[in-house]
Amino acid sequence: MVGKALEALFIKVWVIVKLNLFFLLFSCCGLLVAGIGPALKTVNELFISHEFNYKEITLKEGWNSFKQNFIRGNMLFYGTVLLLAVLAYNLFLSVQIQGLVFLMIDFLLVFAMIYAVVTFQYTLLLDSYYEIGLNNLLKLAFISTLANFTNLLKIAIGLCVILFITWKFKGLILFGTFSMMQIWSFTATKSWRQTIDQRLELHA
Repeated sequence: MVGKALEALFIKVWVIVKLNLFFLLFSCCGLLVAGIGPALKTVNELFISHEFNYKEITLKEGWNSFKQNFIRGNMLFYGTVLLLAVLAYNLFLSVQIQGLVFLMIDFLLVFAMIYAVVTFQYTLLLDSYYEIGLNNLLKLAFISTLANFTNLLKIAIGLCVILFITWKFKGLILFGTFSMMQIWSFTATKSWRQTIDQRLELHA
């Protein structure tokens, strides 16, 4: 019993490490600037396809997925980066001004940034899970983030915890941070994706 539990734990840890190393490798293949977005999308697709079946997660499949996701992954990633940059700049300006109204604006801007990050996670997951056009993907991700506030909190808190642990243990950047963020988002949204599947079956 203990042996099986340890084996299952080891397999999960190995998948996390393996996917994280794939992310770093593919990001470097895109010279970081053009590699991060498609690398994140590739990690999502590999985990969605195989979950913790580590033998099925191969470099060849990952590389093919990275090439296919290159344009779309960069569009999603840099669209989010641009939005976050605009929100962060407005937050920077807003905190310079005192007053209750501007304090409320500060909180709204912070929430908007959190919402943007969570929506980005949804776009990666949904785009890897369904065959869907870009416009419909963005609409579905936007609706998904609004539809279940609990999931939004779960993803946001989970990402913050992972980043906090990474800040304490910098080595996780190499061996776990990025893959754990994607796996956590996948796990946190499982019930919502099942709901989408059920609704799609009703309209099929």
